[in-house]
Amino acid sequence: MANDAIITLDQIDVEFKEKTRSVHAVDHVDLTVERGDIYGIVGYSGAGKSTLVRVINLLQRPTAGTVTVLGQDMLALDARQLRAKRKRIGMIFQHFNLMNSRTIAENVAFPLKGHTPAAKIKAKVDELLELVGLADRASAYPAELSGGQKQRVGIARALASDPEILISDEATSALDPKTTSAILDLLKSLNERLGLTIVLITHEMEAVKQICNKVAVMDEGRIIERGSLLNIFAKPEQQLTKDFIDTTLQLDAALAAVRKQPAVQALKAPDQLVRLTYVGASTDQPLVATLYKEFSVTANILFGDIQILQGTPFGNLIVVLSGTQADLDRTFAYLKANDVTVQALNEQEEA
Repeated sequence: MANDAIITLDQIDVEFKEKTRSVHAVDHVDLTVERGDIYGIVGYSGAGKSTLVRVINLLQRPTAGTVTVLGQDMLALDARQLRAKRKRIGMIFQHFNLMNSRTIAENVAFPLKGHTPAAKIKAKVDELLELVGLADRASAYPAELSGGQKQRVGIARALASDPEILISDEATSALDPKTTSAILDLLKSLNERLGLTIVLITHEMEAVKQICNKVAVMDEGRIIERGSLLNIFAKPEQQLTKDFIDTTLQLDAALAAVRKQPAVQALKAPDQLVRLTYVGASTDQPLVATLYKEFSVTANILFGDIQILQGTPFGNLIVVLSGTQADLDRTFAYLKANDVTVQALNEQEEA
């Protein structure tokens, strides 16, 4: 059934005991991932995201809480049952974890050794290497491959046991931007073609923006904000989330440059420097023309950006709005009625 919970973490607590203190790496976290999601968990180093995701397959046992994966209480499984369940949860890592003395084909085949006939192994390896675009490198060794190719091998190996869930733990962090984008595109295609549910752990909001449909932001062991990708980008509530988004959209750099412009430095009341954020249907409106025609307010556009998130336009404008105070008040009411978020940048508060 579509849109059913495939991973449910309930009140997960992971506490590490040190000599003089206890460290809460994960602090009473709830998380639900539905079948078919590409769920991004984003946070800076030390936020607890990798520890949290290792709880899913019990590579890290929680101090407290319950872990339900594919309808099974993971903590109730014995060692044999847990090994079987883990085959349905693939993992890819930042540093690839390939065996340098084995060929690419042998690396991909490794999870199948011992319980799969040799003829079936070869057919499966050929299929997987074709899937990740490495059909011609089966006899090569890891040292002969680029970083992006090594990560493709890691993905093929993770898919060898036909998992329903794929966990990507900072899998693109060691790659250059172009290669990162290609690997993320591959993960997106696997999600669509295989119905694979993906949990993406990253400190890069750019990766989340490219392929995720849902996102959770972690800080100091807690999830501080979560929601659909569009809602998180359009209406972030926590300052950390806003910082992540402004960085990936380069809005912080744009605003710094805008503030140096004469039109901004010479700004006088009632004129206002504002950021307009709009999503979906509101981007179809002739916004600037309407403000002038209906409210006699002119908009001097100093920065503009439109992104496509999950197939939906998402735009930001930094503008100086000029007019009488009464006309500006009517303008702000009109914008809000049309689902355009207005942030007054000269006072750093919402208009």
